[in-house]
Amino acid sequence: MVPQLANVFQLAYVTNDVAKAADLFRTRFATGPFTQIEFGDIMTIGLAFAGRTMIEVIQPINDATGIYSGWIAGIDGFALRQHHYGILVDSVEELAAIRAAHVESGTPVATEGSMPGSLDFLYVDTVPLLGHYLEYVRLDEGGKEMFRSVEGSIF
Repeated sequence: MVPQLANVFQLAYVTNDVAKAADLFRTRFATGPFTQIEFGDIMTIGLAFAGRTMIEVIQPINDATGIYSGWIAGIDGFALRQHHYGILVDSVEELAAIRAAHVESGTPVATEGSMPGSLDFLYVDTVPLLGHYLEYVRLDEGGKEMFRSVEGSIF
């Protein structure tokens, strides 16, 4: 069996107010400062570290897949919901093996893609089993640089 929960490095949340979510994590849970990154009209994310764990908050703007916006749909006022665990993988081959293991076991792929030069990602829909998604991430140098830009980075 392919290990599917090794190397969890990130806890990710979806919100409708990335600044308010970042403030909550800093003041209530003593995370490091958040680095905000905008991905055009798609989403804004905030990244911080709590020890060796990355905290990611995602504010969807134009989420074509609905994987993020659907997570907080219908919530009035401030929304912040745990969305996925981020799991590092070392190679394209490992990512493919994990994908195949999930598909073989009946766990559907929710979405997958690539940011050339930065990272490849794979979300599997473990919501019925675990209450959240699993995201597998393979980093290229650009992705490592992005994560290194966050204060307290482990990368």
